[in-house]
Amino acid sequence: MDLGQSRQVSRELGKVTETRRNSYKPRQQATLKSSSRTSLRSPSLFTRPSNEKSGRIRSTKEVSRDVGRESRKAFSRPGTTGIRSISGLAGRDRVRHWRERSSTGTYRERNQVVKDIGRDEHVYIGSHNRICRTRVRPRHRFMLHYNWGSHFAFRYFYPYYHRRYVFVSLGGYWPLGYGYRRYYWYGCHPYRWYGYYPIAREVGGNTYNYYTYYYNGDTVAAEPSQAAYPVGPVDHTTFEDIREKLAQQAEEPYEATLADRYFEDAIGAFELDNYDRAAERFARAIELAPDDMVLPFAYSQALFAAEKYTEAAEVLRAALAKVSPEEEGIFYPRGLYSKDDILFEQMDQLAKKAELYSFDGDLQLLLGYNLLGIGEIDEAVEPLRLATLDLKNAPAATVLLNLLEKIRTKDAEEAE
Repeated sequence: MDLGQSRQVSRELGKVTETRRNSYKPRQQATLKSSSRTSLRSPSLFTRPSNEKSGRIRSTKEVSRDVGRESRKAFSRPGTTGIRSISGLAGRDRVRHWRERSSTGTYRERNQVVKDIGRDEHVYIGSHNRICRTRVRPRHRFMLHYNWGSHFAFRYFYPYYHRRYVFVSLGGYWPLGYGYRRYYWYGCHPYRWYGYYPIAREVGGNTYNYYTYYYNGDTVAAEPSQAAYPVGPVDHTTFEDIREKLAQQAEEPYEATLADRYFEDAIGAFELDNYDRAAERFARAIELAPDDMVLPFAYSQALFAAEKYTEAAEVLRAALAKVSPEEEGIFYPRGLYSKDDILFEQMDQLAKKAELYSFDGDLQLLLGYNLLGIGEIDEAVEPLRLATLDLKNAPAATVLLNLLEKIRTKDAEEAE
């Protein structure tokens, strides 16, 4: 075979090879398309996604990641409008919304009414709209009236010990036998938040005078024989029943213990934005007072403020596990914050994370609890609903949802 014939043979072989290569392309492309469709339905170790240019086989870790990503997409679709209303507000808008809603309270902070109050001085608004001052001793106390729908409660208040309010009991329950000094220093409102140190208003009754933090608009005066808002008939039989209930309350506080001192230190650390130290001090107080059902809520809030969301949710779950239908001891420590805006900023950060990771039951539980705590009932529904989809958080979220429905009912009664 001469040189010319050899070149002719090479050209013919090249044409055959090219023809075979072209015939393989449709089948190869069909195989890749089929592999891509299969990976979208159920990722497998033996298929590769269409956007993966290299020919390597995916690892088990990558497959698990893709499966998790798809399940999170499905889980994150909100089922109600609750979470959409939160996501519709972002950043400053959300904080402003909460600030405006919380500024409609029917109470007046004491420092807005009078200045230069002495340590042993009780200041209140008398029945004729006058500012009254009186010196108090440790044993001095008076009755405070709270109402919520058709329910009302009377509590003793000791002005000598009181520093400010920290807690609100969302269901109105308070363990009457608690004589711990820490709760005489830092008190608890039943039903709703009335402020850090609201000024009391004297109400004249037929038999006894009592006090309230509730103001009917700008009207603070009350006739000596009637209340300024409806509390039902108040006569000597009513006060007999009230006296029996008040008799169950602890009178003067117990002597201060080490747990009280740890609690006091935690309050101070929280005010200085030292949330890690506050959490550590609350934890020590719990070690010394393991039966105290109020302390864990403060501990959980300190962990939340320190952005330790997993630990905060764990403590909150344990606290809610002890709640019974008869004793709805669910407390929210709103007064730990020196300003509401600090709390709202922290809640905004949590809301952003909860929207991004809607599959995270811990974030949803914490967000629902905090929204419920500041009175955003409708907004709390969807995070709590999402938390019930997580087996670990479902019992705690159910407890909060049951309380939420109770609050809705009582608010509706009050609006009638």
